[in-house]
Amino acid sequence: MRYHAAMPIRPQTRFGPLTLGLAPKVVGTISRRETLAHPAAFPCDIVEVRLDLLGADTPGWTDQIRNIALPVIVTIRLTNEGGKWAQPDEARLPLFEAALQHATAVDIEYRSPLMKQVSELACRHQRALIISYHDFERTPPLAELQQVIRTGANYGTVVKIATLTNTEDDVATLRGLFAEQCSASVCLLGMGPLGPRTRVEFPRLGSCFTYGYLDAPIAPGQVAASQLKEALQ
Repeated sequence: MRYHAAMPIRPQTRFGPLTLGLAPKVVGTISRRETLAHPAAFPCDIVEVRLDLLGADTPGWTDQIRNIALPVIVTIRLTNEGGKWAQPDEARLPLFEAALQHATAVDIEYRSPLMKQVSELACRHQRALIISYHDFERTPPLAELQQVIRTGANYGTVVKIATLTNTEDDVATLRGLFAEQCSASVCLLGMGPLGPRTRVEFPRLGSCFTYGYLDAPIAPGQVAASQLKEALQ
């Protein structure tokens, strides 16, 4: 499939040893302890470690992150954002600080009161930060999502937006965000019925990341990282 829409030049942003904005990167998600404990030649460019699914009590998780040859994102997703972290939000702060000492980046929700504090920590440790926004019920209006990008860019290296895509209008709304000028890199994903399509189409339009699973799907419409890697070659 070929795409001819004129899109603004995306900013080139450092993400550990990688430069975002040159070519889309496939993020492979780890959700099981045994996968983290036995890192392999993962079929992706970046590994996301879902600490909320593994459990913060996972033995030696910081050491295991260092054993992964690829850049690593640590995510501790809240329950109301599709994750399993059910403890108080502020209890994640020391985990974020520990992760920033060993990983390439962490992911913090746009709606979390911790966003500014985690942004300051990421700056202090000179690490990348993903500001993520999720809507599992709908795709909000374009203007609402444009504001998410503008605000999130003030705090993060990447602004990630993932919404439920039931209709072609939903996909078109997300696609319209590629015209938004932004100082941060942007990752756009659809979830639900039309989600799998966006995970291949949107990287070709300028989404800096696309997410697939390494051991088990964890989001509606998520496909294997190996499939995405092959499709984008």
